[in-house]
Amino acid sequence: MIDIDYGEGQIKINTKYLSGVLTEEQLPLIIKIKNSISKDVIWETRLDSNMWASYPENELKDVIVEDSNGNLIYCYNWDVIQHGSIFYKSLWLYCKGLINKGEKPVGLVIGTHDGEFGEWVPLAKNFMSDMLLVEASETQFNRLTTNYKGKPGLSFLQELITTDGEDVEFFEGGKGYTNTVVKRVIDYWETEEVHSTNRTSISINQLIKDNFYKKLDWLHLDVEGLDAKLLMSLESETLPNFIIFEDFNLNPEEKIEITSWFENQNYQLHSEGGICMSIKQ
Repeated sequence: MIDIDYGEGQIKINTKYLSGVLTEEQLPLIIKIKNSISKDVIWETRLDSNMWASYPENELKDVIVEDSNGNLIYCYNWDVIQHGSIFYKSLWLYCKGLINKGEKPVGLVIGTHDGEFGEWVPLAKNFMSDMLLVEASETQFNRLTTNYKGKPGLSFLQELITTDGEDVEFFEGGKGYTNTVVKRVIDYWETEEVHSTNRTSISINQLIKDNFYKKLDWLHLDVEGLDAKLLMSLESETLPNFIIFEDFNLNPEEKIEITSWFENQNYQLHSEGGICMSIKQ
């Protein structure tokens, strides 16, 4: 009756012959795309028999199928193993392995944005790891806490994280998805007006000392060009076995430097599509 495909970075919906299954009053079908976390409807269309539609993203998106009267027919949920990238699957399976050994994973996320996307999200959604979620933007932080209110094992911190804990200039633009201390990054990405403020910060090492009584199992960074500097400032004894960071916004010299640094620390790296995964050997 209806096929839903999550391939190649999009969601494609195809209908077959519907009139033999549904009444005329139930058609056309209403197709909705929702964010998996907030459940906000971000796209909607109507399809009759032998029609198709596509949505240009599939990461953590659910498909809702209703009849023309708004009655639910089917809900197709994004699944980390079925639909997730190699990074989603690897972090999920790493934490699953710890759980199978009787250990509750402990993680740190710096640069959560609003929590609608990111390889750490399925862990938070399914109570698979204790974690501290850190976001510098007030707008994004407020949405983050709303999205995850009441979820066990999660704690929240609205702070700007740097290598040294010094005061810095912080740039934000548009809806706040691009917020950074690296001006060239926001100049590259942001088409709307950019604002800057002078902000206090906390060093990443102090953040870890203040909030974790045991060594981190995993670390997730999405800090718009500061990722490499933060990682290389970490004290060696605090380095977790599994790290995901964004390398798209690093310049060529920084990519070479961070790759060499991880190899010297005996990590295996995999980079793809602007994301890098480092696993301790």
